Order: sequence, then C-alpha cells, then structure tokens
Amino acid sequence: MMHDIELLQYVYKTADMGCVGIDSVISKTRNATLENELQKQYSEYKKLRGEARTLLEARNEFPKGVGAVSKASADVMTVSKMMVDHTDSKIAEMSIQGNQIGINKTIKHLHDYNGQSTEVRTLAEKLLATEEANAEQLKRFL
Repeated sequence: MMHDIELLQYVYKTADMGCVGIDSVISKTRNATLENELQKQYSEYKKLRGEARTLLEARNEFPKGVGAVSKASADVMTVSKMMVDHTDSKIAEMSIQGNQIGINKTIKHLHDYNGQSTEVRTLAEKLLATEEANAEQLKRFL
C-alpha cells in the first residue's frame, strides 16, 4: 500500500535522478540533435520535480532528492561506461536503460498506490508518460 506522500517522494526523486543522469552525459554528446533532445528531457524532469515539490510542500513535507553518494556514483558509472565506448549511441543506450528502470518502477508504484488524490496519481502518470516518451525519442540515436 502506498499513500500520497510516498508516491510524491518517488516522483520527486525519480525526476531528480533523471536530471542527474542527463547532467552526467550531456557534456559528452557530439550530436547537436541528441544534445537538444537531452536538454528537452532535462526540462521535462525539472518541471515534474517542481510539481512534485509543490504538492509535497502543500502537505508540509520536504522533498527528498537523490543523495550526494548516488550522484557521485552516477558520475563514476557514466565515466567508466564511456571509457570503453564514448559514442552518442552509448549515451542514448544508457539513457534508455535509465528510463526503462524508471518505467518499471513507476508502473509498480502506480499499482501499489492506494491514495485518493487524482492530482498525485496524475503526476505519477505524467512521469510514466515522460519516461516512455524519452526512451522512444532516444531510440533513433542508437
């Protein structure tokens, strides 16, 4: 069973992780079209993160984002994966994998959610739609 706060924290943290992930690869892109796509996706995650923050604060909750250790490990993982293969295709592949993990977790969280707020459910569904669209948009760069 999952309630509003828990689902909102998940949306906030997932959107934050999307921003962290994009931050760790965007400077390594060589393709302007891919870079633009990643910037667009970053903006979407930032918007979702802001919406989750607003809903959490309205419930007197403090949003919990990705911790410093997770951010550092994302950077280390990016660097290590890109040492061997530093192509735009690899960036797209890594980003799609991140989105796929998010899609699976978001679906599970939506199934577990038993709160009554359509606002909270709609935001989580928006996150899911964003993750699915992001993965689809990146396939052309593989």
